Formats: sequence, structure tokens, C-alpha cells
Amino acid sequence: MVTPAAAAVRLTLATAVALAAATAAAQAPKASPRPAAPGTVITIVAYNHFYEAPNPITAGLVTFRFVNRGPDLHQMWIVKIDEGYAFSDFMNAIRPGRPMPNWLRGLGGPESPESGDEVSVTMQLEPGRYALACFIPTAEGGSHLSKGMFLPLTVLPAKGKPAPAPKDDGSIMIRDNGVEVNGAVSAGKHLMRVESTGSMARGARIARILDGKSWDDVMSWVSNGGGSANAPVKLLGGVTPLASGAVNWVALTLAKGDYAVLPMSFAIGSGNPEYVPALAKKFSVR
Repeated sequence: MVTPAAAAVRLTLATAVALAAATAAAQAPKASPRPAAPGTVITIVAYNHFYEAPNPITAGLVTFRFVNRGPDLHQMWIVKIDEGYAFSDFMNAIRPGRPMPNWLRGLGGPESPESGDEVSVTMQLEPGRYALACFIPTAEGGSHLSKGMFLPLTVLPAKGKPAPAPKDDGSIMIRDNGVEVNGAVSAGKHLMRVESTGSMARGARIARILDGKSWDDVMSWVSNGGGSANAPVKLLGGVTPLASGAVNWVALTLAKGDYAVLPMSFAIGSGNPEYVPALAKKFSVR
């Protein structure tokens, strides 16, 4: 039989333990909150060889959170289809050997995070018809699009006041004569504005140069096609080709080390994106 005195001791001990646990939890260091992504966040999941994506979505400032759950690299090129044309016209236009018609405009989009990783890219979208497609080459010589990795996307008019452009803390400018990396790039989280101002649509992959690897190693790898075997870099993602004047913002988490901005050009008639080694740019985070 439990006496009143023993019951009181048990209650006192239980209270002390609960108070100690609460005090420890209150004093424990808290992780800093992750900055909120700009605009409306749309999650796209890439597999081999298809997307999981919502449709339709609403116009305005949109952040595409692109998650790669396939074993291969994947991208999501967002192409605006002019009024008067349909998604079926896009499919007919992208056959190899045909030039890109002027009623299609590449607006960028998420580029090639490695398997199991993700990248977030923000852009302004107007109402209309779009296409999502992956043009990463296959071992057989085609592209992921030829395996069915494409989707139509309808963007509906938004209600209310549009969200303003996000506040970036650096920029990557892709020009005909090279790449400029602007801003104080330090270790930590960044939102980088990416813009192509050249004569053709270009995007860029952003990569961390692995320890023990040199810029010459990177250039040799890129010049030989930049395959996944023996890569001297870890790909962090980037943006798919942007028509001149189009703007994307890419979220990056950078540690101390050396990095590469690897521009890529793409023409639908060629079938696959290609690195442009002459425009590549190295930058360092110290």
C-alpha cells in the first residue's frame, strides 16, 4: 500500500523531472529558419523519364522547387507558346533538324540537380500556354523528351496584386563574350539573379569544384561533353536556356571552395544542350 507521504515524494520527483526537461528544451539552440521562397511555390518531381507536376497554375511570381528522384540528371525547360498555337504545335516543332520557331520562347527553369538533390528557380509567368521538357541526352543518342519527359502547362490569370520581384544578393550575367558573377558571394544561402543578354538562348549549370581538382580538369571534362563519369565537380543545379531579356532567380547554398558557372546553349534542331567552354567562369567562396 502506497502511503500519502510516498505518493507526495513520487509527485515531487515527477514534477522536477518535467521541469528539468522543459528547461533543457528551452535552452537548446534552435536552427535558424530557412528563408521563405519567393512567390507561389510549385513542387515538380522528376523521375526517369517523367514529371509529377500540377496543372494548371496561377500567373505571377512562381518558384519551381525541382526535386530529382531519378538516377539520371534531369532538367525542366519552360517554353512559352505564343497565342494561336497549341501544345501539339510545340511537339511538331521540336523534331530534330528543325530550327526553333519564333513563336516559342525559352524562359529558363530548373537545371540538373544531381540524383536525390533539388534546386529552386523563381520566375515571372504570364497567363498562357507553356511546355515543360527535358532535353538531357540519352546513352542511345536521343533525349529524355523522346522517352516521354514533357508536359503541357496552362497558366491562368491571377487575382489580386502581383508579387514584386524577389530581392537577390548577387547576379550571373551570361553574355556572348563570357559570364559575369556579381555581388559579394560568401558562404551561406543566396538568391542569385540569372540573365542571358546574348544573341541566343543560353542557360548555365552551377557546380562546386571537388577538392583536389583544378580548373584545367573542369575545362577538359566540359570539352569532352561533361558526362557523369569521373566528373571533377558536383552539380548544384542552375537554369535552363533563357531567351535574351528573360530573368530567373536561383537559390544556392554555398560552402567555402571553388565553383564553376558552366554556360549551355541549346537549339531545338540540334537535339541536345551543349556546354560552351569558352564562356565558363570560375569563382571562389572564402
